[in-house]
Amino acid sequence: MTRNNNKKRNLNKKLLENNKSISQVKREYWNILNFPTINLDIIKKWDVQKLIYHLKVMFSVEGYCRKDLFNKESEYKFRLKQIDGKTFLKMTRNDFFKMGISGLLILHLEAEILRLHGYYKNENYYEPEELLLKFNSFELRNNNIPKENFFNKKDLFQQLITRKLLKVPSIYELKRFLLTPLPMRVFVPSFCLLNNQENSNIYSYVIPQEQCFREFGNIIPSSPISLPFINALTYPYNSNSPCQENNLICYNLIIDALIQGTLSCLQSQKSQWIYMARNFIQSKEDLLRPDWMCWINDHLIIHGIELPENVELNVGIQNIIDKTHWKDIYYSNLPFKFVYISKGPILRWYVFDPLRYQIISISQDFDLDRTLDRLRMIRTVINIYNVLDSIRRNWVQFKINKSTHPLYLTINRDGGTTIEFMGNLVKKSLSTQKMKENFNYDTIRKIYLETSHIKNLIHCVDLEGNLSYPILTKDGSCKIFLHPVGYYYYPKNELEVKSMIKTILQVLKEMHQVNWTHRDIYWGNILRQDNGDWLIIDLELGGPVNEILQFSLWNRWPEQAVIGKPYLACYDIYQVGTLMDELKDNNFTAEMALRHEWLSEVITCSHD
Repeated sequence: MTRNNNKKRNLNKKLLENNKSISQVKREYWNILNFPTINLDIIKKWDVQKLIYHLKVMFSVEGYCRKDLFNKESEYKFRLKQIDGKTFLKMTRNDFFKMGISGLLILHLEAEILRLHGYYKNENYYEPEELLLKFNSFELRNNNIPKENFFNKKDLFQQLITRKLLKVPSIYELKRFLLTPLPMRVFVPSFCLLNNQENSNIYSYVIPQEQCFREFGNIIPSSPISLPFINALTYPYNSNSPCQENNLICYNLIIDALIQGTLSCLQSQKSQWIYMARNFIQSKEDLLRPDWMCWINDHLIIHGIELPENVELNVGIQNIIDKTHWKDIYYSNLPFKFVYISKGPILRWYVFDPLRYQIISISQDFDLDRTLDRLRMIRTVINIYNVLDSIRRNWVQFKINKSTHPLYLTINRDGGTTIEFMGNLVKKSLSTQKMKENFNYDTIRKIYLETSHIKNLIHCVDLEGNLSYPILTKDGSCKIFLHPVGYYYYPKNELEVKSMIKTILQVLKEMHQVNWTHRDIYWGNILRQDNGDWLIIDLELGGPVNEILQFSLWNRWPEQAVIGKPYLACYDIYQVGTLMDELKDNNFTAEMALRHEWLSEVITCSHD
């Protein structure tokens, strides 16, 4: 028993020392946000121990890899062969095979050697071309290669191609981080490389699939993440059609393949936390959205603007600013948002800085008509994915408000009603079936028009923000553009309760004075605006004072409000009383509200 305890203590001690060593490497030798930072002369001076520490950081869960690759067995083999930094930089895949290193780790070690030979110049990362030629002209001649399955799990390669960031990079670290080389190259069938054999730089991103597996006697299928790379290598180039619209559609398809295709492949099929959509222009309001959008946890985190080649870049920049709508109700405390602008074949990434309310360039210009730039685009998107994943894993730290609304994302409320927040206005759509069964267009039109003067009440507007009326479409559905925009907020103290109740009663007073009742007063229809004012929404159930009821909301209305009987204005006040009754921790009651000096006037008017 004592011997087992001693073994356990020794093991824990080793683990502690190992983690301590890894932390030391993180601080002294390697910084993922400034990548690569290690000078070749420094690497050549590493002894065996420092090299092992570095590889543990790179390829272990305790470090920055999502899967343990560099284990105790690998460490033992490096010590046995006394491989130091200088030796490591000269090693080839064949050297690792002779050591008996596992196939998947070999691919990572080879990629690491390539990475360490790379360098930055004027903020651009340059791949080591001569070394790439050396690696890719190398033939496998060792007949004793273990027949190991490189992909023992469906999403293993997706885990290995991405980095595990310990923190979310700052805006000023993003430009350099997006240049980060991939942790390993991606397998693609050799036929995809036929037209690119002379361009050795592409081998920094891909590797012929057969070159790795020809000794096995069969070809193992490529990972799903290979698909964007295959598209980049094989997708036809633009024909430079005189029709700008045709050219734009062509580049839209390429952008979808490289950006949306890459992000789709990277996220696990079991956990779909990224949602993406393209905007298709079918009506005027569609012009208010960006061309391409991506959300995490219902927060718009990427959006793209795609322009014809003959449009000025400044138009795209202004377009981004106009369609960002950076407010707490949409973004809460997120640190930034990625955006891109494309002009014909040229695409560049930016980041939106909410503190300065401006966009900052964080990438080179990618020419989508060049194979190498397409591959660089995929590398950039993979690194953006790493940043998005770090935001998702650190979500709690951003103290996201529960009352935020998803910008440009359609919400289905009850099967027949959809809501879409579009920045300064909200698009509400009532289906044809909903209109037939529940609503009368003429009533909806009149209530919005005749209450448009009332403050703190939702109004119908046009796309320019001018007061307007709901739109009845040819198929019988109804579109309503609403302003102002508010968010859900539950009053936190008695002062806020009184302010809310006073606003509701004032709104109802003015509605009743023009002969309209609201009929749907409950917490879901009481919002707060950015300026702190309260907002009453949803007028679709409203109707004239004393109108004979065709339906009944039995769970909200008093017992007297039944089908066939008139709906009195005081029934609205009854619902306000229900709200106050639900606030049991406050002393403000329905009885106090009903004794308000002008309330009797409203009730009297309702009986006239």
